[in-house]
Amino acid sequence: MINKFKALSAIALISFSSFAQDASEVLDAVSEIKKQEASESKSYQQEIREGLEKKGAIIGIREIPVTKLYFVEAELGSYLVTANGRFVVDGRIVDVWHRKTLKSLADLEGIDRVPVNNNAKQIDDMLATFSIGDKEKPRSGVIFVDPTSEYTLTSLQKLIEYQDEQRWTVVLTPLIGGSNALDRSRRLWCAKDKEQALLDLINGTQESFSEIDEDCDEERVLAGQYINNVFGIETLPHLIREDGLVSKGFPLDFDKWFEKE
Repeated sequence: MINKFKALSAIALISFSSFAQDASEVLDAVSEIKKQEASESKSYQQEIREGLEKKGAIIGIREIPVTKLYFVEAELGSYLVTANGRFVVDGRIVDVWHRKTLKSLADLEGIDRVPVNNNAKQIDDMLATFSIGDKEKPRSGVIFVDPTSEYTLTSLQKLIEYQDEQRWTVVLTPLIGGSNALDRSRRLWCAKDKEQALLDLINGTQESFSEIDEDCDEERVLAGQYINNVFGIETLPHLIREDGLVSKGFPLDFDKWFEKE
């Protein structure tokens, strides 16, 4: 039985800025992060986390009705304001993903990009992934796919054309096909023949399903259902180039998108 609680805690580890469903999950995530980080050095994220912990134990978490949030640079400081002017956030503004404090409009340059390179190890360790391309080459980016989507097949078949010069991490994200997507993702991820499983993912076949590793970590598959908010996924496939450039859907002109500065 897949453990939903553990899956959500794993997602909290991928991005501390994406809060879990309740306070206990957030605290568990913080505890796990502490165990994994080296004691001799403090990362930017750890320093921010410790600053938040000084505020004491979390009493509760509740979503605020916000659609758009704007950064305002004024003569004597900066602040955030919602589109309707209802909420104003005044104080230190931190971008945990890019590991910097936002003080001016210049600091927002490139903020729309998602730095997957900062989360490379977490993606590989916590999600159900495959790899397309030369494993000796630096990673080109990450593509999130639902294995039951026809659009996924055409996108991966296009991506395989670049396997000699690029390397992509493919993340199973069963968000479109319901229970069928979850079941197919599990079979692909738990197949003993990983090379055939990748071919099945690309071609929509199921040749690898005859031999399943019953001891595989199925929680990684479930985790794929909860990462849409972490990576801003609105449609699938969802591509993130290694430097953070995002494409919601497979680019019509892949070469032009990939070479974009």
